[in-house]
Amino acid sequence: MSEHKVKRVLIAGATGYLGKYAVRAFKERGYWVRVLTRSKGRLFEPGPFTAPALEAKDIDDIFVGQISKPNTLVGLMDGIDIVYSSVGISRQRDGLTFEQVDYQCNRNLIDLCKNSNVGQFVYVSMQGADNIISLAITQAHERVVSDLRQSSLNYRVVRPCGYFSDMGVLYDMAAKGRSFLIGPGHNKMNPIDGHDLATVCVDTAEGDEVEVEAGGPDIMTQREAAELAFEVVGKPIKITVIPIWLARGLAKLIGLLSTQFGDLANFIITAGEVDGVGPMRGTTTLRNYFESLHEANSKNL
Repeated sequence: MSEHKVKRVLIAGATGYLGKYAVRAFKERGYWVRVLTRSKGRLFEPGPFTAPALEAKDIDDIFVGQISKPNTLVGLMDGIDIVYSSVGISRQRDGLTFEQVDYQCNRNLIDLCKNSNVGQFVYVSMQGADNIISLAITQAHERVVSDLRQSSLNYRVVRPCGYFSDMGVLYDMAAKGRSFLIGPGHNKMNPIDGHDLATVCVDTAEGDEVEVEAGGPDIMTQREAAELAFEVVGKPIKITVIPIWLARGLAKLIGLLSTQFGDLANFIITAGEVDGVGPMRGTTTLRNYFESLHEANSKNL
């Protein structure tokens, strides 16, 4: 990408697992990169499950603001050609719902694109949404997609089959000696590595496909993934199955205490029931990922 044609991209969700990789992927491809964050410090700290600490060379401009408060985002879109967003609830403990974060925050970004030079919006949703549309998280994501379709923006939607960061939980449990699965774990999946998915996002921004599904190179069941984690940590396989009916009951109880965590619990339960398999666009294997976690864990001991 020659200098006079450099495009400017805004990365929203830059402190998250995928967002950190996306910042680097766009920068390495030659883009001028602005990041939106509530905390500069978190950008330069390693994230969970191998998410990298960013460096000054990865970022051209830092915009400090709260995506949930549009009045703090005045000037955010100035000079921006492309908006990329992987904003959504992951492990936040602020009590906000999927409607408030996954939908409304992205809706705020779409609204800010009006009366600006932004021509494209790249949004990260989820694969297999039609099969789990009853979930609050899915409804929030698909409302964003619907709003993009109705906007004047040239949009792109990336639909991953799950993140390796989610699989990091299986490694953590194996390292402690026992893994817990909701249901028998026979559902098939092929989650994708953060670096690989970020590359898919940039490719999608530059390509002609409007909606792109993306999975990793390994198709396996959830139980097989749990067993692989035990193999990597070198411990005997100990898996405890939580019956679906019991998990559903616990989710209802959690929902009475916290809508956010109740919705999240329902998502986790459903993810343990349905298949999530898509085109193999990633190259990093789940074994490679578990081994990188194990290497990092061994160094910290």
